[in-house]
Amino acid sequence: MANATSTSFERLERACHVLAGALVAFGGLCLLLACALTILSIAGSLTIRPLPGEIELVEVLCGLAIFAFLPYCQLKRGHVGVDLVISAFGPKAMNVTQVIGDVLITLLLGLVTWRHFVGTMDKFGNGETTALLLIPVWWGYAVALALLFANLIICLFVVAADIRDIRNRRTIVASLGAH
Repeated sequence: MANATSTSFERLERACHVLAGALVAFGGLCLLLACALTILSIAGSLTIRPLPGEIELVEVLCGLAIFAFLPYCQLKRGHVGVDLVISAFGPKAMNVTQVIGDVLITLLLGLVTWRHFVGTMDKFGNGETTALLLIPVWWGYAVALALLFANLIICLFVVAADIRDIRNRRTIVASLGAH
């Protein structure tokens, strides 16, 4: 029975890694598009005229990139961690603080996701559009909401992985530079 559980957990782990990797690729694509738009707009302003609404698109693309990078950062436990005092207490204390930190990040991200959902519904309901291109603002909010949900899934997985590591008496492995 333990083998079936570990196999399903390993499948979940692989799925989370694939999801986080795909989102990193999406975020990178967003940044590349933002750079290309900026270059085209600058070149256009030097020759004919800048691209109208380029700033609106770059703003959305950069925001989406940030949301897309968050799940990978959480999966690799790349968020800020300060362990000046805790490291002196050994690996058990480090594990406990890691779980507490991951639970807090999950709770805070759940709060942000909920409030972003409320904001998305508000933007959808009021029909707000961008100033120049008249793109509905809720489109960007909706994509960001999907990215927040993906991040919430990754956060829940990381907490489950922390608990599994503690039960198996393993030290939780954090990214380089963290504890």
